Amino acid sequence: MGFHHSLLRFVGIISFSLLVAACSSKPVHEPDLPEQVYYDKAQQAIEEGLPVTAIKHLKDLDARYPFGEYSTRAELDLIYAQYEAGEYIAAHASADRFIKNHPSHELLDYVYYMRALSTYTGTQTLVARYLNTDPSNRDSKEFTQSFNELGDLLARYPNSQYAPDAKARMQHLREIIAKHEVQVAFYYLKRKAPLSALRRSQEVIEHYPSSLSVERALAISVQSYYDLNQDDLAKLNISVLQNNYPDTEYLDESGDFIALSLPSDADPGFLYWVTFGLID
Repeated sequence: MGFHHSLLRFVGIISFSLLVAACSSKPVHEPDLPEQVYYDKAQQAIEEGLPVTAIKHLKDLDARYPFGEYSTRAELDLIYAQYEAGEYIAAHASADRFIKNHPSHELLDYVYYMRALSTYTGTQTLVARYLNTDPSNRDSKEFTQSFNELGDLLARYPNSQYAPDAKARMQHLREIIAKHEVQVAFYYLKRKAPLSALRRSQEVIEHYPSSLSVERALAISVQSYYDLNQDDLAKLNISVLQNNYPDTEYLDESGDFIALSLPSDADPGFLYWVTFGLID
């Protein structure tokens, strides 16, 4: 009798312990706060320079009140908070979503601006900011995307308050992209691929005619035409170079073209070809 009593008592204690553990493991759901409370908390976090906290409150608001009074304003603030938090891809996605869901909103120029700015700032990597590396040495795809997005803003809202800044950033990007194209063109020239070099240099001349890289692009075009035995086209480009850059370093005092100086390893060796350019 005593054994059975003790066993029942032991089982009871174990069952109670398991019940308490099960109850304590259940997720604790925070009670929903009024919509304005979430919005005010997000605004306070933004003012205090706490964008990550603001993002949490804004997402809580959206989850609980997706069609509430503050939902549209919260979407706008989320774009800004994500940008300030360095979440540029998320900010870009939120801007895209806002444009799709609110195609006639009065602040749409701001959203287009923030979308382009997210791409623009995202291209400025930590290495570029802190080690002062030349951004024109990197892949220009994201720069081109940012350039096009800023251009989209200007095309849609030429009188926007954000237009002057967009123009200035486009000018900066134009120089980076053009310089990158020239560097690629010169690389092809070194690799004895004058046709590819010509295409890249002409890209700069045609699409970025006001950039500082046009002079060098013209010189690469001249060299490429000579390498392709197209002397007439080479001389035509020399005349363009001379007329637009009378003091150019690529022509001598007689107006004759000075062949571009290529490094001694310009002619690819055996390893270059068998490794598809991975090893010089």
